[in-house]
Amino acid sequence: MAQGNSGDIKGSKAQTAHRLMMNPSTFKALSLAIHNLSVRELELSSPRRLLTSVLQDDGRLLLGLSINELDAICHADRLAGQVKLNIRVDSSVNDQLRQFREYAEQRLGRPVSVIEAVNACVYAMNDQV
Repeated sequence: MAQGNSGDIKGSKAQTAHRLMMNPSTFKALSLAIHNLSVRELELSSPRRLLTSVLQDDGRLLLGLSINELDAICHADRLAGQVKLNIRVDSSVNDQLRQFREYAEQRLGRPVSVIEAVNACVYAMNDQV
């Protein structure tokens, strides 16, 4: 890739890194969602690609979740654990993730963390299969 005068790679986008600690069952569900996306697209996927895929089209997959589904999947204390995972996403994807968190917070009446939003993306992908 070509570099500009400032040393930045041309065309590179601002990114955000999320450092998550999840339990093994949450990690297993994430792995299944990545597998499902890889099979659907016939290309190896990653957590970053999963979030991008689910959040594209203004997050319609997530906005279609019922309040009962949101309440069932958005519980940080049930998701946290020992498995460390770093997910780097483009700032536009992070903005969409933030918008979903705000939407879920309004519907649930309580704060929604990044790990809860990631779990909602996992749930939406696995529910499509």
